[in-house]
Amino acid sequence: MKRMVWAGLVCGLAMTAAMQMAEATETMNERYRPKLFKQFGDHVNTPDGLTQDRHGNIYMSAPNFVDPSYPGAIMKMDKRTGKWSIFMTALVHPETGRGAPMGIEFAEDGTLYYCDNQYFNNKNYKSRIMRVVIDKKGEPQRIEPVVENIKLANAVRVRGNAIYFTDTFFDLEGKNLGGVYRVPFSAFSQCPVRLLPKAQWQQDPYCIGVTETTPLSHRKDAAAADGMCLDKEGNIYVGNFGDGHFYIMRVQRDGSYAKPETLIHDPKIFPSCDGICYYPHKNWVIITDSERNAVRYWDIKAGTLGLLWENGDTDGADGLLDQPCEPMVWGDKLIVVNFDMKFPGLLNTVNDNVHTVSVIDLGTGGCPFLNLFR
Repeated sequence: MKRMVWAGLVCGLAMTAAMQMAEATETMNERYRPKLFKQFGDHVNTPDGLTQDRHGNIYMSAPNFVDPSYPGAIMKMDKRTGKWSIFMTALVHPETGRGAPMGIEFAEDGTLYYCDNQYFNNKNYKSRIMRVVIDKKGEPQRIEPVVENIKLANAVRVRGNAIYFTDTFFDLEGKNLGGVYRVPFSAFSQCPVRLLPKAQWQQDPYCIGVTETTPLSHRKDAAAADGMCLDKEGNIYVGNFGDGHFYIMRVQRDGSYAKPETLIHDPKIFPSCDGICYYPHKNWVIITDSERNAVRYWDIKAGTLGLLWENGDTDGADGLLDQPCEPMVWGDKLIVVNFDMKFPGLLNTVNDNVHTVSVIDLGTGGCPFLNLFR
């Protein structure tokens, strides 16, 4: 059964969210002050997605939208030495001449999947999900598309025998929709899957949920489904970049998913949801708010929104947040990528020459380096 847009709001949400924000602001302290994890040169001018392999090595995508004279690439940090290197250059799309890796994730078999976001190059269904086959030595052997006909491929997760990803824009007149998709490995074992056009999303067997954005007056951004993660129960969490609408899609007994259910929708408190990840030790969903240079968390058990850190406009040279886009729990640390690509209405106003990744110390009780519930 196709999933319809969830339009209802949780009763009393605005008042509750305001109280949560006040509490979060009061409890923010220096313990969670971000520090500089890595500063890159211009060859990584727009960093974005994060993942880690089974050994705890970090991989980060760089679509390099700000300065496209540099190719899109995926960087790797060796856990033992801390040294960064170019793991691979993204496969160029034959029609746009660009490769633009964003969300990335490893499957259990060691295969790497990434979102090739071609929307900023061509809005006519050029984005793809790519598969990187890696040998026993950890070196990439080939890159190939597994899902095609996507508008804006953004976040990707891999669980069991399927990939999950978000498509941020449907570009349907009068509706600001985005979607969550699930494609089993078996569907692209012989050739890439082609999604149906967005006007037919209700007939697309791979579309499992749709979200809708109400553009904010100061931003006028219609971007819908962006960041996504799964918790240990298999529930999906997804948020809208354009208005901060944050949802859960509950897994059902038969393995299907319920329609998106609102957890938070109050742009005065939480106006933009970019990347999200699961933190199993606390049973939190950690969320980056790109508009306000903030890292928040949703406490699943308590059903409350908290705040780890928020700062003003900065170039990030000292490690502070500079349009944070992707969080990832790594051991007892939270790694946060700073996208630093200005959009109307965000606190970040300049595409500066400092390209950074921040780190927040989560304290004791972190996670294994291979966090199975990212």
